[in-house]
Amino acid sequence: MQKTSRLVRSAAAMVAAVLLSSTPALAQRGTVSGTVTDAAGNPIGGATVLVVETSRSATTAADGGYSMQVAAGPKMVLAAAAGFAAQTKSVTVEADGSHTVDFALTRSLAQFGDELVVLGSRAARTAIETPVPVDVLSTDDIVDTGMTETSRMIQFLAPSFNFSTSTISDGTDIVRPSTLRGLGPDQTLVLLNGKRRHNSALVHVNGSIGRGTAGVDLNAIPASAIERVEILRDGAAAQYGSDAIAGVLNVVLKSSVGKTLVDLNVGQQYEGDGEVTSVSLNRGWEVGNGGFLNLTAEYRDRGFTNRAGPDPRRIFNFLEQQFGQPALSSGTPDPREQTYNRLNHRYGDAESENLYLFVNSDIPVGEDASFYFFGGTSEREGESAGFNRLPSQSRTSILIHPEGHLPLINTSVDDLSFAAGVRKSFGDWSMDASVTHGDNEFNFFISNSANTSLGAASPTSADAGTLKFGQTSFSLDFFGARTLGSTPVNVAIGAEWREDRYEIVAGDTASWVDGGVPDQFGGRAPAGIQVFPGFRPSNQVDESRDNVALYGDVEINPSERLLIGLAARYEDYSDFGETLDGKLALRYEVSDRFAWRGSVQTGFRAPSLHQANFNNISTQFVDVGGVITPLEVGTFRVSSAVARALGAQPLKEETSTGYSLGFTARPRPDLSITVDVFKVDIDDRIVISGRFAASNPQIAPLLAPFGVSAAQFFTNAIDTETEGADVVVAWSKPLGDDGSLSITGAVSLNETSIAGPVRTPPQLAGLGETLFDTIERTYVETGQPRESGNLAARYRRGPFGLLVRVNHFGDVTTTESSTDPTALQTFGAKQLVDVDVSYRLGNGVTLRVGANNVFDVYPDKQIARNDFNGIFVYPRRSAPFGFNGGYYYARLSFEF
Repeated sequence: MQKTSRLVRSAAAMVAAVLLSSTPALAQRGTVSGTVTDAAGNPIGGATVLVVETSRSATTAADGGYSMQVAAGPKMVLAAAAGFAAQTKSVTVEADGSHTVDFALTRSLAQFGDELVVLGSRAARTAIETPVPVDVLSTDDIVDTGMTETSRMIQFLAPSFNFSTSTISDGTDIVRPSTLRGLGPDQTLVLLNGKRRHNSALVHVNGSIGRGTAGVDLNAIPASAIERVEILRDGAAAQYGSDAIAGVLNVVLKSSVGKTLVDLNVGQQYEGDGEVTSVSLNRGWEVGNGGFLNLTAEYRDRGFTNRAGPDPRRIFNFLEQQFGQPALSSGTPDPREQTYNRLNHRYGDAESENLYLFVNSDIPVGEDASFYFFGGTSEREGESAGFNRLPSQSRTSILIHPEGHLPLINTSVDDLSFAAGVRKSFGDWSMDASVTHGDNEFNFFISNSANTSLGAASPTSADAGTLKFGQTSFSLDFFGARTLGSTPVNVAIGAEWREDRYEIVAGDTASWVDGGVPDQFGGRAPAGIQVFPGFRPSNQVDESRDNVALYGDVEINPSERLLIGLAARYEDYSDFGETLDGKLALRYEVSDRFAWRGSVQTGFRAPSLHQANFNNISTQFVDVGGVITPLEVGTFRVSSAVARALGAQPLKEETSTGYSLGFTARPRPDLSITVDVFKVDIDDRIVISGRFAASNPQIAPLLAPFGVSAAQFFTNAIDTETEGADVVVAWSKPLGDDGSLSITGAVSLNETSIAGPVRTPPQLAGLGETLFDTIERTYVETGQPRESGNLAARYRRGPFGLLVRVNHFGDVTTTESSTDPTALQTFGAKQLVDVDVSYRLGNGVTLRVGANNVFDVYPDKQIARNDFNGIFVYPRRSAPFGFNGGYYYARLSFEF
């Protein structure tokens, strides 16, 4: 507490010093106003006009007009809008003077690098001028994908971003993890309008990429509310704090005014399932002088897909007397066995229904301040399935389900977020004081199931419990432009306090209780409702932690061609302690057409409350002698007696060192090129262990005192090294007065390897291959494509538009067995082609039709060793582009 108080006092002193140093200039302001139009003189609403030295900005109204108060002195004013080349003009602002600065923007030729960003650099710059690589995905880019899931859209636009598909993986079926540059889901920091976004309450503990992590659910943000997505492909923990090891993804909400946009979208898979219906409404209003209020509502319904093969096993050929009938002779078919090839599994995307409401607003307050608020709510109802339960298995209550049953996991995901703050100018300084809050709740409701240990008295459905995660932060940031002699210096300093909260709520008694009724063979029936035994009262947790952070950024231009960026951040966590990180970034402009850039930084990721506190008993399907077998596995907190008996230690932060080097080139006005290579070393990476079963003689005495048959826990077990490169090339050519052709290509390469031995506690000596087994190794090293890329050609002529995009997904290697090397399988690289055709019908109406995966490409089929009797045809644990095949759609948009 004393340490936190000292930090708060230090932050207050720092803020006071800033205010005092700026006080004499408070009254020295003038007005800068004007209009932003296109080359033909048509107004551009929603454009950003920004004073480069102070980041003071305004958004243009529907008529293209803007006005703002600006500190006196020489200033650079920059105007930017999606699809247009940014333009900068100089003006000397006089105290109490009025100055007109108009902009006529031209369409961007290169289609890449002209976008205005502040991500990764506290000063506003175009993407090609930043000292670190930043991708910008515009509204047009997002719409042209024809997709409806935010994460999937980003994946098909940015090759460094991966959104793998897994199935029959409990909650992960509905909230899938996404990654950046081949690292973990929780090693990418996500921002919304520049403010930290809260994580999902779900921790992925079943078989998928990112097992043992809890990332941000990007699909809780509706695509219809997004103006652009900025992706910083560089470590930035020293600038933004925990999680930013792989990079930062900033989602910017729409700020347009004076228009209403309605979208109707329908589509389905070639196979006739996975039907999607969505409708969205976006409307913006001008508020005050240059302010805005923008609202988005969206509803989306998606049907499930199923690519399971038929079950060839005989369902009823077992102890027939359980049905009150004499046993049939060996080999005699049961008369009730209508077929041996029933389609009794669901293997594909989960069914989901989504409802969103988001708001974004910035309202002027006086001449030199504005009040902003943004956020939204999303509700998602999902339904996925587990493994089918056969009537011949001990997990089945044949009195309730005489023909077996397919248990269903019904999930409700409620997400709420809001942020509010004040931006104010103090001479050459700008202040941003804000509060941000986010809540995520993940509820499991199991249906078409039974708790076998309750016998015939078991209900067929039960609430299995709820996971909750909340985050609240207060931040105070200052940005200003100074001179060091004659050298311009941009300075950013700030402080943040954040609290995280994590809670597990127990389910209905019937979802977890052991009723003591034997199974149908007279043995012990498994406790809990089948497919997902509920959280027990003993699993309940309600934990929180807080941290205080101080940071400083400095950007110096010692010459017109050299930019130096320095950042440092100190954080103090209430649970694991302190961390100090730094970053150095450089950009040297060899000429107007070519520049080198590079960075070196340290980083960290605090162990999440999920990893420190998640615990439950779940049914996991593991390979036993070539047979996929159910096993009741306990996940235990590192502080629990069971985990300590296995050698678990308190979790500590992951630490990283990252390097990048690259160049940007614009050899001609219509061509831009960026190339960046990188290396990221991570120490003490947190993973979830393999399953330690009491059937192992070495483990049996460790688990015997607790009556546990199998256990796993979280641990800082490994170090990793990741190397890679990213290349982006964009070219565009005008075609007459109303036409254009643009081609963009991007490639992302990455390779992650385990560095050094697995850190194994003495209690588990010789079991390092169990602590971090083959399956876990594939998730980290080979479960994501080591190379991804896309090539997109966009043609426009008057009201007509055509997009053709080819996406390349490199090979992945996964397995269903943690011990059998013959089960390792490499799934080859694939190329998918997307086509989107649009036509403006007039009066603001646009019709769009298209297809994703036009040629109906699927992953390679699994080998017999992994395909579970031919039922699981395609890779279950990691499929980079899924296994649904082709999808076609139609979209009708109304703008008025």
